[in-house]
Formats: sequence, C-alpha cells, structure tokens
Amino acid sequence: MDGTGTQSADLGQVLDRTEFAINEYQGYLADNGIEEVGQENLDEFTGFMVTMMNVDPRFYDETLGVDLMQDATFLGYADTNANGVKDAGEDKVFTVEIDEENQRLIATDVAGNSSGLRFSATGFLAGALIGNLISRQRSAGVSKASFNNRNVTPRSSYRPPSSARTRARSGGVGVGK
Repeated sequence: MDGTGTQSADLGQVLDRTEFAINEYQGYLADNGIEEVGQENLDEFTGFMVTMMNVDPRFYDETLGVDLMQDATFLGYADTNANGVKDAGEDKVFTVEIDEENQRLIATDVAGNSSGLRFSATGFLAGALIGNLISRQRSAGVSKASFNNRNVTPRSSYRPPSSARTRARSGGVGVGK
C-alpha cells in the first residue's frame, strides 16, 4: 500500500500485459483482414485489455477496469463492483500511453512513477490498432514530442513497489484472442 493505504500497481505487469494485448489484437485484425479500426474494434480491444489485466495470476487485489480516453490513453481503475464502468469512488490505478516518437509504451501509477517498454520493430507501430490510437492522440493535440522529457524507468530496470502484488511474472499471460 502507498502512504494513503491504496495498493500500488505493478507497472511491469501492466506493460507486459498491454504489449501482449496489443500484439495479439493486431494479429487478430491481420488474420481477419481488418485494415481499418473503428469504434467497435476499439471497444472490443479495450474489453480484451480488461481480460488481460485480470487474468491469473492476478497482480492487483481488485478487479481492474480499463477505459480508452479521447487522447488514446488507457486509464486503469479499480472496478470494485466489476461492472466494467468507472463509477464514482472507483479509483484510478494506472495509465498507459503510446510514445510514438521514442517507440515505447509508458505506464504510470497514481504516485507518478512511470515505467516504459520499448518496442524494437516498426511493425508494432504499423498495425491498424496502433495507427488508430496514434491518430486519436494527434486529434487530441498530443504531439510526437510530448513524451520526450518524461522520466521513465525502463521495463528491464523496473521493480514494483512493496505495495504491488508481485506473484505475477512475465510470460504468465497465456490467453489468446
């Protein structure tokens, strides 16, 4: 728990599971010949991310919900009643942003700690899902350079805070789309 008694998120698990979800969903789109992502696909992907965040082994005590914000930020929250809607009193747990310029995902917890996961291939940026999300960022005024001065711990160096559940390990997510 942090100083407020709130559990911290394991940003390493958030990044690993987000990367897995994006790769799996982009593969699903490619396998099904879907070249343009619409709102229905974004809703489906967000639901898939919720599944990934809550798959066993769990890394957070409460059910996690995920909302896709207008600027393509994914907002993770403690969905205490597990209804898939961020209700009053359900606290933010993390955000995930796509940093196109530096080719990375950035996860940030409520204490302001950030960790980043670089993706090595440009193929990650080439998919219909990522293309749609980057387009949403631009429409919301997020520029390519918006993340350049962000202090981010690389995923390889990230260690979860003691208040984060650490049972989950990388590679523990085995659910496919």
